[in-house]
Amino acid sequence: MPIADITNKILADASKKAEGILKDAEIKVFEISNATKILKENTEKDYIKKTESMLVENERRVVSVAKQEVKLIIDTEKRKAVDTMFEDALKQLLSLSGKEYEEIILSLMNEIPKNTDGKIITPKEKEEETENALKKVGLKYSIKTTNKFKGGFIFWGENFESNFVFEEIIKNKKSFLEVEVAHLLFS
Repeated sequence: MPIADITNKILADASKKAEGILKDAEIKVFEISNATKILKENTEKDYIKKTESMLVENERRVVSVAKQEVKLIIDTEKRKAVDTMFEDALKQLLSLSGKEYEEIILSLMNEIPKNTDGKIITPKEKEEETENALKKVGLKYSIKTTNKFKGGFIFWGENFESNFVFEEIIKNKKSFLEVEVAHLLFS
């Protein structure tokens, strides 16, 4: 066999081998390409699932925070409404006419002891009504006036003090009645 034939045979075998290698490489490229495509699709699906999950969780959190804020606002407004009810009650007491005010003071004076030495402290603007109530009840306590409160009175006895100041009465009643008032207002 001449060298040219051997060379041609080697070249032909090399060409066949090269074609086989190229075919194998093309198959490998095709397989890698398909695997990459599948991996990309799976990665995108995972990313979409994770993103959707994050969005759902974030939405749940935002809604939860918003509900808490709304509840806080509602509770604050309810508290303001209850406070306003008690403030209005005090304003109504303080704005009673002379006769009505005197009747309220008269009913409160029935709570103080009859056979005790003491004095009555009353607002300057309500001195006359307080004196009239004392006379009607038959009590002879001295009266001192003050600007420290606007309605009611304080009785100072020998060993005790009784506070019938409207502001204090409302404040004390509020702690006992505010739940009931809120229930009546918002039920």
